[in-house]
Amino acid sequence: MKSLLSSAAMAAISILVLAGCGDPSKSLAEAQPATSSELVAFSRESTHAIKLSRDGALLQRYCLNMSGADCPPDTIQVLGQFGFNDGETGIDLAYAFVLMAADAKDGAADQKSSDEDFIAATYRVTLGREPDAEGAAHHLASIQGKDIDARKALVLTFLKSSEFTSQK
Repeated sequence: MKSLLSSAAMAAISILVLAGCGDPSKSLAEAQPATSSELVAFSRESTHAIKLSRDGALLQRYCLNMSGADCPPDTIQVLGQFGFNDGETGIDLAYAFVLMAADAKDGAADQKSSDEDFIAATYRVTLGREPDAEGAAHHLASIQGKDIDARKALVLTFLKSSEFTSQK
């Protein structure tokens, strides 16, 4: 009898935990793209953990900027293929989106884009536009010949920009 109660208690706890976590794909499908006040908060907290069940608006912003449309249903699974796991930082999320956009730009699904394609993808994902020549040249100098940390630092620079936080 005791083990039966333990099993029932465990099942009840499991249901509560699942209900509390939410369904990330449902959250994403219902979310509207984040706008300036949400982006300001995200910018301040970009080194904090992202929860896909809570932050669908941010994902929708990146999809809208990247493709002009809502996120496709498989976005959460695709993010995993680009190295993002639920609970990682906002920088990691943006970086995964940039890798997706860079692969789409260069046509190779290998997560090994040129510095130029990476910069163009960073502009597209975070700001929703193509880079201007002067900005692209400046950012190219900051990442050229450097490692992943330099690329993530560039993404963070964009996330901290007033242009990112003022999107409507």
